[in-house]
Amino acid sequence: MNLLTYFDAAASTPLDPQVSEVIRAHLDLVGNNNSKHVAGFAGQRLIDESLKTMAQVLNCNWEQLSICYSGTDANRRVIMACRELFGETNLYASEVEHSSIADEIPQKFNPVTLVELPKNPACIALMGANSETGRIYDAAEVRAKYPNSFIIRDYSQSFAKGIIPDLQNCDAGIFTPQKFYGPKNIGILYLKHPEKFPEISKDSHTKFPALVAGAAKAFEIWGTERETHQAQMTRWEAVIREYIHDNISDYKFHDLDHARVPGLISVAFKGLRGGEIMTTLSKDEGICLSIGSACTSDIMAPTDVIKSIEPDPDWQYPIRISLHKFLTDEAVTDFCEILAHYVEELR
Repeated sequence: MNLLTYFDAAASTPLDPQVSEVIRAHLDLVGNNNSKHVAGFAGQRLIDESLKTMAQVLNCNWEQLSICYSGTDANRRVIMACRELFGETNLYASEVEHSSIADEIPQKFNPVTLVELPKNPACIALMGANSETGRIYDAAEVRAKYPNSFIIRDYSQSFAKGIIPDLQNCDAGIFTPQKFYGPKNIGILYLKHPEKFPEISKDSHTKFPALVAGAAKAFEIWGTERETHQAQMTRWEAVIREYIHDNISDYKFHDLDHARVPGLISVAFKGLRGGEIMTTLSKDEGICLSIGSACTSDIMAPTDVIKSIEPDPDWQYPIRISLHKFLTDEAVTDFCEILAHYVEELR
């Protein structure tokens, strides 16, 4: 895998070498962490220490954090619990949510106007940042307007790009380590009141201590690199946007006029489908990018998220360019030149 041609970091980032080192260092912990003997205790001890590291970064109590199999699993677990508590018809999700939430909650609302929400919704899901365009959604107004609602915040994209999570405005928060240089197959769920959700907080499924330790290292690195990472992503994003502006005609950036996370670009080129660009760059140049969320991409149809923010069919087939810290200035410049060449050739 050539990381210098990888531009799909919003789907999954490369593993940080420090994370790999931590995982390898603990692969010999073979005991089941639920077992009541020395090998089991060793595994559980590493898990607890790892959760404490994550909690320190998030500024919460470590017992408010639960380990899930992925960000998607964390979303679905908390939604299942809310469905049992509040009833399916009392749950509302913004129309831009990730499929792991959108597919589970049929009642939708506009995340900007909030007009579709009833007077007293029991549960509201509002993501931290749009996974396809990078737009940031502030939950302060939602919390102020609906103080008694249970608010779910999927921080997968916003946290990954260095945005500090507003845990004061949520009751459940989802974090996905694979989005910020950590391992796959693990998700972290924050619960403001874990005692109300014993089926999650007291879940005893067997965990992989080395994987949990790797996730904790990713959180730790996030804390130390957050500001420099944001600056790097902002600079490279500006280079790409400026190059497109100067060298490619008939394009449109999505959500450019709103607060956004750095390092994520959604851009459509008139007359071209994003899927055509994506597959051609992959086949001919080994370049990896996306046309939306990795879980909902469809080459022949626009995503529900894009349709909700872009009414004009001419601009509903973008590509998503998402950056990571292992790129270089030269790699970003090369990408810009290759993209411009193929857009012209395909047209």
